[in-house]
Amino acid sequence: MIVQIPAQIYKSEARGVFKSEKHNCFATFNFGDYQDLSRKPFGSLQILNEEILGPQQRISRVIKEKTNVIILPLFGGIEYKDNLDDSEFLRVEQIRVITADAEMSFEVFNPYENENVSYLQIHFQKGKQYFKNYFQQSEVDFTIRNKLSPLFEVEKAIGFIGLYDGRKEGSYTLKKPENGIFVFVINGAFEVENRLLEAKDGLSMKEINSIEWEALSENAVLLVFEVPLK
Repeated sequence: MIVQIPAQIYKSEARGVFKSEKHNCFATFNFGDYQDLSRKPFGSLQILNEEILGPQQRISRVIKEKTNVIILPLFGGIEYKDNLDDSEFLRVEQIRVITADAEMSFEVFNPYENENVSYLQIHFQKGKQYFKNYFQQSEVDFTIRNKLSPLFEVEKAIGFIGLYDGRKEGSYTLKKPENGIFVFVINGAFEVENRLLEAKDGLSMKEINSIEWEALSENAVLLVFEVPLK
């Protein structure tokens, strides 16, 4: 008997789109005015936005509730500043993890005169083990290829990133079987559990202990999140 695993694909072209002259935002899940019954948050994973800022542009965000925020530059570098007088420059291969209190605000600025920058903004719901206004910055080692590297751990949510050569395979086994898995392709294409995922596509899966994938292009990059569902 074939067991059907609960899964959902989030195609990149179906994301919520917010565009202006200075800033574009592509939302995988419901965000702002973009509300769709098929795009509800996946467990504690509430927001996964691809943000693009024009040259010399800035954008501000206010955290409405206690949240774990992750900022991952994809192209170029960004200047980060918040209302707690913390500021820094984040380049590609760096990640910023913020456990933010309600009403905390931060600003992202593109310092380049002629280039756009892009980054992912990811929000996880806070759990019981909550630390007020906790910050962490770490490096992503892209000299490691064809295997997952740890990216972050916020309470019970765990994130990994992997850079793969074409036709290389990978797998991930959940630490806790009651959790779910969310996969997001940053670059290239993958076949994940017999499902084709291309750049900026996502896939959520429940009631599964492990997943396998194969890279279908060179320099393909994917994120793998283990996500609490309760």
